[in-house]
Amino acid sequence: MKKLLCAALSLMLLCGLLPAALAEEGLQDAYCAAQDFSTKIPDSLTAEWEEGSGLRIWLKAPGYVPNILIWRRGPEAKFNNPVNYLNNVYREHMEELYDGNVGTNPCQTVEMGGKTVYLARYHYVAGGNKLVMTRVIEIRDGGDVEFAAKYTEDDPDECLRVLENVVRWYTEGSAPASAEQEPAPKLATAAYGDGRFHIELPVGWQIMPESDYTTFCFKAWDPANPNRTMFFFMKLEPFLKGQAAKNVYVEVAKTYSLYELYASAPAMEGCTLKAFLEAIPDTYAFAEKWYDSGLTINPGVLPQIANPKIIRTAPSPLMAPATCGENLVAAIAFEDYLGQPCEGCVTAQPADNGSYDFFGVDGMPYSVYLFTGFTAPRGELDGLAPTLSACLDSFGFEEAYVKKTVDISNDQKEALLAVGREMQAVHDAMVEAWLAR
Repeated sequence: MKKLLCAALSLMLLCGLLPAALAEEGLQDAYCAAQDFSTKIPDSLTAEWEEGSGLRIWLKAPGYVPNILIWRRGPEAKFNNPVNYLNNVYREHMEELYDGNVGTNPCQTVEMGGKTVYLARYHYVAGGNKLVMTRVIEIRDGGDVEFAAKYTEDDPDECLRVLENVVRWYTEGSAPASAEQEPAPKLATAAYGDGRFHIELPVGWQIMPESDYTTFCFKAWDPANPNRTMFFFMKLEPFLKGQAAKNVYVEVAKTYSLYELYASAPAMEGCTLKAFLEAIPDTYAFAEKWYDSGLTINPGVLPQIANPKIIRTAPSPLMAPATCGENLVAAIAFEDYLGQPCEGCVTAQPADNGSYDFFGVDGMPYSVYLFTGFTAPRGELDGLAPTLSACLDSFGFEEAYVKKTVDISNDQKEALLAVGREMQAVHDAMVEAWLAR
């Protein structure tokens, strides 16, 4: 653990990955009365309805490339097979238009604007120019929607940036009237410690530490709004390897009660940050079920993260175990357990501990190391992040606490002490990177 939590969060700030981007300064609402939908586009652009085509957004002069088109399908025209539509039906349409001279990047399922969409690309020549059309389909209960971004092959960036915002902010109906955002509260901080660790906490915040040493964790939060949090977990486990493994554990536990604990453990569909974040509600339920027996942490120490969408990622600078499946920092949008919109900055190291056969499935669980971050109600993190990152940077274990234990190895003791040293070392650079972004 040569690089630790603050280094990852520093990278997030330096790269502009924190979801301040969710506020999207410089955007305006674009409403399509003809099909009753809205989205957001840059202030400098305009959108106009084209009968039979859709809502057109011109990035340069009207009638020229680049541009973006949006078309909303009615409920009666929902896609039965969007992959076939993009790979075959629309490809054949493009080939008919351009005499078969079309190169196609087949349909993929991708994340765009915090949503899961279908995307294909068509390369062709028109007017002597090499052009690309990126066509996107989002499946929606209120009517599937098609997006088409057309741009020159050598200059895709601006058009794709606008497309991502258009997809992110698309919704049925007009955009809600924008009430003035309450400014994020200004946070003073004060030192806190309990003999095991020390940290600067925002004044008035509460903190819940749990467990000890290599499974130590804490969550701190604002009682005025518990979605303002910061948290740190040395290690979380167990996570079963997918629903198939969980199903087998559930069946076996009906006969052998000693497997009941694992049968109720959360499942991760892959050794990835996304899979871990999606498993947090089940992790909460698991902890809630077994906490009174002394077998898990208090569920209240877990942040309430549901329906997470990863907005941006960057490689984490943290040293990770060789078994780590994905070592990333991420800006996320999510909901709390009441459905309220939130945003956050997180990092974690999901790890595959090996494998063994358990009645036909891999019974060895995943572990997750160094789950760390901070969250806030949607729109507040821009103002809160410098203070919360500084607080996390100040965290460290007391040396006397670490050295008094005989139950862990010297390497583990050194790793615990390194947390504080490394976090403090990059504090100034982290805050400066945020303020200068």
